[in-house]
Amino acid sequence: MKKLAIVLALIPVLGWSQVKSGVTYSEHPGYDVVTESYRIWESGTEADLRGIYTEDAKIWGPGDDEAGTVDDEVKGMIWWQENFDISFTNMDPATPDIIKYKGEKGVWTLDWMIFTGVNKESGDTVSGQLHTANYVNEDGKIEMTLNYFDRESMGAQIQGSLGMHRNGRVYDEHPLIDKLNQMVAHFEAGEIEQLTTYFAADATFNRLSTMGETPLTLEERIETWNASVAQNSVRDLVQYGYPDAVYYARSDSWTVYSWWWANNTNAETGEVTKKFLHLVHNFNSEGKVTSEGVYLQQ
Repeated sequence: MKKLAIVLALIPVLGWSQVKSGVTYSEHPGYDVVTESYRIWESGTEADLRGIYTEDAKIWGPGDDEAGTVDDEVKGMIWWQENFDISFTNMDPATPDIIKYKGEKGVWTLDWMIFTGVNKESGDTVSGQLHTANYVNEDGKIEMTLNYFDRESMGAQIQGSLGMHRNGRVYDEHPLIDKLNQMVAHFEAGEIEQLTTYFAADATFNRLSTMGETPLTLEERIETWNASVAQNSVRDLVQYGYPDAVYYARSDSWTVYSWWWANNTNAETGEVTKKFLHLVHNFNSEGKVTSEGVYLQQ
């Protein structure tokens, strides 16, 4: 009971510690500027759009490293108008908030909308939730816009409406690329037993010179690795460019593509050869290589 009395006694103190920094409105001339921007995007002109922004306005999208300009905004609007019939509707039951902070002459507007675009050729619909924050100055001009939406989903919908199907993703950094580099390091060191552990037991191996023929088995590939180690006292693979790890959505599979300069020193003659090498490794869900393609310059 004593503890409860202390807590109750603190409640008025906590209430008094709150500081009001501004006023929030549900309707305001500042937000009229924002609703006008939506109308312009739907059917307005470049001049209309430029007329509601300051010349140096900053326009941010999700994940942007730097702000876009009014020129960028105009280009975006024109592209959408040429390719889509677009509309903005309120995300009911949400309502906009307009905040005027103490000491500020302008206002911040916050709203929650649904953006919809219907492709003029395909008839496909692109739709997504849109949250915007705009700073409207005392002259009724937008100085800053921050847009929040699911860029990934919107991008996929746009591509789909344009007749392009996204089948996967490309990564230049990925754990499977790390595995590839480890495999190459084991081969350079002549550690064939360790190299073998990266492959599935039923993995298959193809070379450009034998493409279309019966692929090698893992046991047969081990023999060629050991033969290369015996033949070359130095096996130096220098990466050309960088590997790509590609996820294919249609087959739910992963492939790593890599390019190398293979510099070998013959164990008997000391002769150094340099040949271009392209490797293709397909991985299963357990991260094991199921097939390897070797394309070596002849």
